[in-house]
Amino acid sequence: MVNPDMISNLPDEIKTNILSKLCIDEAVRCSVLSKTWKGLWKGMSHMELNATNMVEPFTKLLRSRKPRTFPDFSAIAPPMLKSVIGYNALVVPLLFNHLGVISSCRIQHFKKSLAFEHVENWVEILVAIHTRLKDLSLECVAHCEELTEKIMPEEYTYIPRFRHGAFECLASLELINYTLNSWIPFLECSQLKRLKMKSIYLDDVTLSGILENCVVVENFSLLECIGFERVIIMRSTLKVLQLQALCVDELQISCENLDVMMLDSIICPMQSLSIYAPCLRTFHTYCNSMYGRMLSVRNGNSIVKTHEILTHCCGLLGSPNGNIFQNVSTLCIDLDLNNIREAEVLSYVLKLCPNLQVLEIALPAFRPKSQISNSSQRCDLSYPIPMFWERRELCNCISQKLKFVCIRGFRGEEQEVEFSKYMITRATMMKRITIISSNSLRNIMKAADNLFSLPWASGNLSMNFKASNPTDKFAEHQNKLLKW
Repeated sequence: MVNPDMISNLPDEIKTNILSKLCIDEAVRCSVLSKTWKGLWKGMSHMELNATNMVEPFTKLLRSRKPRTFPDFSAIAPPMLKSVIGYNALVVPLLFNHLGVISSCRIQHFKKSLAFEHVENWVEILVAIHTRLKDLSLECVAHCEELTEKIMPEEYTYIPRFRHGAFECLASLELINYTLNSWIPFLECSQLKRLKMKSIYLDDVTLSGILENCVVVENFSLLECIGFERVIIMRSTLKVLQLQALCVDELQISCENLDVMMLDSIICPMQSLSIYAPCLRTFHTYCNSMYGRMLSVRNGNSIVKTHEILTHCCGLLGSPNGNIFQNVSTLCIDLDLNNIREAEVLSYVLKLCPNLQVLEIALPAFRPKSQISNSSQRCDLSYPIPMFWERRELCNCISQKLKFVCIRGFRGEEQEVEFSKYMITRATMMKRITIISSNSLRNIMKAADNLFSLPWASGNLSMNFKASNPTDKFAEHQNKLLKW
C-alpha cells in the first residue's frame, strides 16, 4: 500500500513557506517534479541564489566528458566563464518572474559577476520591482577558475559600482568579501538597522561615510576587514556591536545605548582605545581568532589581550570613560586563571559588576612553557598564591546575583580549582556551574570529587562536568556569537 503524500495536501501558504527555506534552484525543482507544487516558488518570501549550486549541473557535465585525472584548468576556464555569464541569465528571469512579496534575499555570486556589473543590476531589479524587500545579503565566492587565478598576481580588483542610495530601502544588509571604494550607495539609508560587513577592504573615508549615513543602525558588525586605520563609532541608536580581527591605529566607541558588544582579536595601541557604553548588558571579549592571529603576524603587532581590555574598561589605568560594567549581566571572556595577574583583573572586574548573572570563561587552549613558568612569578601578594581566591572579599554579584558559570578548557590546575571552589562556596544564588575539561576523564573525576565534597552556598546548585576538545568547543562558541 502506497503511503499518501501528506505534504502535497498541505495548504499552498505552508508549502510556499517550506520552499522559502530552500535555495531557488531546489525550490524550482520541487515545482517541476510535483504538479501540486507548480509555480509556488513564485510566491516565496525569501529567495536564496547560490551560484555554486546553480552552475553545478553544468560543471558535472563538463567533468563527465573529461578523463578522471588532475583537472586541466586551462581547458576548464573558458566554459567556466560561460557558466558565470549563464548564471546571470538564470538570475534575471527568476527575479522578474517572481510574483509574490520578497522580503529577504541572499545572493552568492562569482567574482567575475562584478566584472560584468551583474551584481549591481540584480540589486537594482530587486529594489525596483520588489519594493517590500528589507533584508539583503550579498557574498562574493570563488569557483575553480578564480581559485587558479589567485596563484598568479592579480592584475584587476573587481569593485562593485552600486548606484547612489542603492541600499536606502533596506532594513538589513550583509556584505561579504568585497572591495568598497565609495560610501555613495549608503546615502539616505534612513531605514537600515542591521549592517554586517565581513572580509571587506575599504579605506577610512569609505568606512566613516558608511557609518555617518546609517543614521538609525542598531546592529553593526565589522569582521575581518582591512584597509582602514581608524574605527570611530559614535551612534546613540546602536544596540549591538561586533568587532572581530581588526588592525587599527585608533578605536573609539561611544554608544550610550549599546546593549551587546563583542570585541574579538583587536590589534590597537591601548592608549588609542576608548570605550564608552554605560548601558552595556552583555560583553564578550576574546583574543584567539585564527584570522586575528594571522593578521597579527602579518602586521607585526600583538593582539590586545582580554585582561588588558578589562583593565582598560574598568578604569584601573585611569581610563577617562569610567566603568562600563555597572549594568553588565552577561560576561564572556577568554582568560588564564592560572596567571595571577589576569586573576587579579577578573577579581576587580567582578566587584564592578553588581548585576552579573552569567559568567563564561574560556581558558587558553595552549600555554607555552615560558608562560606557565612566569604566570605566578610577578606577584605582590602578602599571602601564598594558592590562597588568592580564598582571601578575596565577597562582592555583591557573587553573593546576590550570579546564577550561571561556565569554565571551558579546565585542566584541574591549582588556580582553576581554587576559582571553582570560590564560586561554589560563595555564590548563594548559583543555579548551575559547567566545567568543560580538556584533560582525561580521570582528571575530571578527581576534580569533581574534590568540588562535590565542598559545602555549597546555593541549595539550587547543579554541577555539570564535560570532556571535550577545547579548541573545537571554543571555535563553536565563537561562531554562535556571530549569529545575533
